[in-house]
Amino acid sequence: MAERHGRRVPAHFGSSIGAEEAVCRTSVGLADRSDRETFELRGDPVAIETALTELGPLVWASFIAPDRALVRSEAEGASEVSDVLEHYGDISAHVRTSGYAAIGLIGPRASELLNEVDLTPSGLILREARDAFEILLPADHGPELWDFLVEAGKPFDLACVGIDALDRLAASRRTGQAASD
Repeated sequence: MAERHGRRVPAHFGSSIGAEEAVCRTSVGLADRSDRETFELRGDPVAIETALTELGPLVWASFIAPDRALVRSEAEGASEVSDVLEHYGDISAHVRTSGYAAIGLIGPRASELLNEVDLTPSGLILREARDAFEILLPADHGPELWDFLVEAGKPFDLACVGIDALDRLAASRRTGQAASD
């Protein structure tokens, strides 16, 4: 286990960091993403859209009702997200991190797996990046969904991955972006 932003998350699942990183590059990794923040926005839909546009790459989000959205951010960016949202009088924003379980699916087969499972009515899928998704659902359903995804993911070569592998993947993406800029 490792501590990230005051929360305990799995550092690894007994494999080497390299092996867990490889899973995310070749098939699909399943990760606990409780290291991030969840905000609930309520208010004028146009104001919410405008705020989300302003926040840009700091967040990924989904509307859950015409006047309500769930927004995710890295924990280190949460204060900046809060600062931006304070300027929108037509929106109320509340941190709801503890109310949701956040499970990540990372890798080229993640989308394929998501197309095969039914997460309705309680699971909300947020797309973080091309091959990276988060599933949000009420916190008390998290363990059940984890077990379900482990079983459903077997045909997709799913493996559990820890935060250390995800950190390394993120660092290599940043390095790759810097090299291509």
